[in-house]
Amino acid sequence: MFQQIPFAKPPTGSLRFRGPQPVDPWEGVFDATHNDKVCYQQYAGPVWGANEDCLFVNVYTPVYPWPNQGLPVMVWIYGGGFVGGASNFYAFGPHYYMEQGVIVVTVSYRVGIFGFLSTGDTVIPGNYGLKDQQLALKWVQQNIQSFGGDPNKVTIFGQSAGGASVTHHLLSQKSTGLFRAAISQSGSALCPWGYQWKHKAVAYKIATIIDPNFNPYASSEELMTFLQSIAPQDLVNASLTLLDVWDKNDPITGFLFTPVVEPEHETAFLTERMYTIIESGQAQRVPLIMGINSEEMIWVGMDPESMHWSAVGLDYDLTRLVEEDMQIQDANQKQIVGAEVRRVYTNGQFQDRLGDAVEFFSDTSYGRPVIQHAKLQSQFSDVYFYHFSYQGTIPGVRPYYEGAYKVAHGDDLGYEWVNGNNTNLNTFPPGDILTSQRYRILFSNFAKNLNPTSEFTDILGINYWPTLKPDNFQYLDLNETLTIKTDLKKQRHDGWVDIYTRYAQKTIHHFLKFYIK
Repeated sequence: MFQQIPFAKPPTGSLRFRGPQPVDPWEGVFDATHNDKVCYQQYAGPVWGANEDCLFVNVYTPVYPWPNQGLPVMVWIYGGGFVGGASNFYAFGPHYYMEQGVIVVTVSYRVGIFGFLSTGDTVIPGNYGLKDQQLALKWVQQNIQSFGGDPNKVTIFGQSAGGASVTHHLLSQKSTGLFRAAISQSGSALCPWGYQWKHKAVAYKIATIIDPNFNPYASSEELMTFLQSIAPQDLVNASLTLLDVWDKNDPITGFLFTPVVEPEHETAFLTERMYTIIESGQAQRVPLIMGINSEEMIWVGMDPESMHWSAVGLDYDLTRLVEEDMQIQDANQKQIVGAEVRRVYTNGQFQDRLGDAVEFFSDTSYGRPVIQHAKLQSQFSDVYFYHFSYQGTIPGVRPYYEGAYKVAHGDDLGYEWVNGNNTNLNTFPPGDILTSQRYRILFSNFAKNLNPTSEFTDILGINYWPTLKPDNFQYLDLNETLTIKTDLKKQRHDGWVDIYTRYAQKTIHHFLKFYIK
């Protein structure tokens, strides 16, 4: 176990809001036994170990590392909505994967304002968090052989914002050659929280929150100089203040600092819209696993009263059910379309069918964009899709709403990583243990052989997981048994596509060609 190895210079002072710079080499023995720093998080109150000097990798090897052992490498990118998260041993203990004979590397990257502030120009272009990940992947290519890994057998994987990050690397030509396969859990660059179009307004609003006298028409250079002079915790506090004046009715509010499309410049990570890259076949054509949990947004309903008022908010203002990219400007028309969207989920009101409201939130935030991404990419490379529906005890108790599933966003993590909830897996029911074994076998098989069922065991119970095709959506349902099914969420998706086709006020996104025959 080799922890907190720096791959970049500390992004402080004049390097704040800049792309990462490779760390300078050092002499002597490096002490890799500590893991006591995390990047500043967009959370209220002090965060243990918060530091701008936070760009590290952790390397976990299943055997004593000798050069040229040629072990497969799995590089983990944590989630946290692009505003939080950490790569340390306590959150993501790698024991389960190491038992499968792979090297695990976890990487840290800047989040929140430090990782994704942007003015939409070349002064503050944004995407620093993604560029941190990219530099870490370059470090892996250059150094993993010394730890016994094969740089030609690197698989990147991540969950939530980490999963979205994985797909962003598929879209960035700058990440070409840094990995040979990818796994995206509950995330996509197409998710509504996976990108930001109002980045310039957010950047200047932060400055005026810190100093009400700051000139909102100042140049990007002036904004940069000002924000580089502010203490890091004050930047975090300003970010939290901005959330207080943002849309409080939106259950996915808080994603103000996320990836952006940059202008053309030498170090740009992404310069074209995501749909365009995927539909045109420009994304990297590597084998890919994508999937979702059965009810990603059930966590919204942990407090039944809050869930009720979220549903009331949807019923009161049906325009909130309408996708922004439909470009419907007329308020009455938007209300009509919102009513049709609601009918896809329920014949009455959401406040009377809270489970239907949960499903709407789950589909909008995760299900629909992840499925869209997988279908589009399947034209160009092998895509394996899964649906995690096992209701075990490791994640804890989830609320029940009629018509909704109970496997929430992030519930899968406890089955693949050791953390505070599952330090002794043997204390859990047999179904939980079996699910954990299956999860890590499938993913490690994929990392080893680019096929999740390449090494059959009785634990899996299946010897074939088919790839999905544009006209044949086959997927693996991970429940008490592993089952191949077809057409996940088809009825709701077909209903949404019909509405989009009839009402969208501009050229329909390219992915719709996929659904409309």
